Amino acid sequence: MDLRARLVALLDTGERVIVHARTRDLSHSGAGVTLTGELPSGTGVVLCLRLPDGGQLCMKAVIARRQGLRAGLQFLRPTAEQRLMLSELCCA
Repeated sequence: MDLRARLVALLDTGERVIVHARTRDLSHSGAGVTLTGELPSGTGVVLCLRLPDGGQLCMKAVIARRQGLRAGLQFLRPTAEQRLMLSELCCA
């Protein structure tokens, strides 16, 4: 699933960083994204996906792994509503 995305991270320095991305894949537990900037593994982020219907889905995640500008995100405690939206996206 190719969706536009934005990752908002609060770094250890206290700096708030926004990195734009595109999804490469999406599942119930995480997402693979291609980033436009650097964020280290282990960084907590809020992933905001731009949905095909024009809406937005924002979820807490952590960068579980990174290789170059590709990153694997693991979702953190998605709500029931977020899980439902992910199910609808993954089955579309």
